[in-house]
Amino acid sequence: MKMNKFCFALILSAWVLLPSCQQLEPDVFDKPSSARLSDFLEEVRTALSSEQQGWTLDYFPSSQYAGVTFVLNFTDQKVTASLETDPATKVTSTYALKTDNGPVLSFDTYNKVLHAYATPNSSQYQAMGGDFEFEIRSFDKEAREIVMIGKRSRNTCTLRPLTQSAEEYFAAVKRYENSLTVAAFEGSIGDSLVVGFIDDATRTISISPKDDESQSVDVRYVVTDKALRLMTPLTYNGVEFKEFVVDSATETVSGADCSFHKIIPKGYLSFDQLLGQYNLSYNGGTFTVTLEDDGTGKGFNLAGLSSAWKLPVRYHSGRGRLAFNVQQIGASSTHTYWFCALDASANQFSWSENCGMYSEVDDEFKPDFTLSFVDDGKYDGGDEWTGWVSFYVTAFSGSPSSDTYDYESLPSSWNFADGQSYLQGPITIQKIVE
Repeated sequence: MKMNKFCFALILSAWVLLPSCQQLEPDVFDKPSSARLSDFLEEVRTALSSEQQGWTLDYFPSSQYAGVTFVLNFTDQKVTASLETDPATKVTSTYALKTDNGPVLSFDTYNKVLHAYATPNSSQYQAMGGDFEFEIRSFDKEAREIVMIGKRSRNTCTLRPLTQSAEEYFAAVKRYENSLTVAAFEGSIGDSLVVGFIDDATRTISISPKDDESQSVDVRYVVTDKALRLMTPLTYNGVEFKEFVVDSATETVSGADCSFHKIIPKGYLSFDQLLGQYNLSYNGGTFTVTLEDDGTGKGFNLAGLSSAWKLPVRYHSGRGRLAFNVQQIGASSTHTYWFCALDASANQFSWSENCGMYSEVDDEFKPDFTLSFVDDGKYDGGDEWTGWVSFYVTAFSGSPSSDTYDYESLPSSWNFADGQSYLQGPITIQKIVE
């Protein structure tokens, strides 16, 4: 099979020498840059340690995982962290404010809360794409807002002061999130009629013209006690949004003086409708699979593809459909095992985690509805590529690449239920009705 190939370009810069007789401009600052940077870091340290209730940190790991909120309480040298997914656990460690081509906040000693998204393990060789070091980009002293960029992810993460205890805040966040009943909405931004979809599994909002959903703009968010706060401001049709407020009582969504109303998309299937057994059909045979709750009430495990593993499957709550993404599904002491997208017609596969498929329903009103799987269009396979509509499972001897590809090391028990390492599309699953 052909491997994915990536090309890189070197960009060379040329220095232009100025004439030797040109006069130097007088110094604008009364201190050298190193002294100014040191003063700035001390201002940040003072601000961090002066907030009695601590700070919220809007934190965004890689796009496969939802944004989350930490609460951080600082002293001059230490930080105590708690996380919204486990608010009862608090861990204290040290932190550092240092220079590394600019000001950096570093959580420099291991903390199982703060490093939860950044620590690799046998099943996640790149962890969850999280950060523990952040470049400080701005400090708004009046708003007490510190905007940072993760050194690894390059995602924007923002610190804001908290006015209540971590326990009270996390409880309010949970109440607000549990109250949300709007997952898709429609309205106008400027002179454009748009639709929006809220995916609570990845905490992503997608907005697009109503007549062309392929032109969607996606932005990630965290849940606060009052709104869905965006990772970075979203400008759409000249209007800037920083958050969206969902009012479940009126079934409306608002933001930046725009108001939207709830809609139910065509082909929408609820989480409960999707649970159960299916007959999976592919170009070669049929076998039975089961969509099980993964324990969160927001996602599934697809059991029956193999006796050795279950496939985590995302549920898009806004669109009411499934999403199959390329992902690592297991590991041994020497290899990682991957569920990949396959283009059997072009004889190539992809290990990019941006690559995947989503489900389309033939008739949502039939009890024994059938779901087909369609390339999500997020990853182009090149000139000969015809679409990712098949499944492939394989092994790598390290981080996935053409150099580490080692299909012969995949244990036979990790093959699909028919004993093969691939399922050739088109692939459909039909609900089994008792």
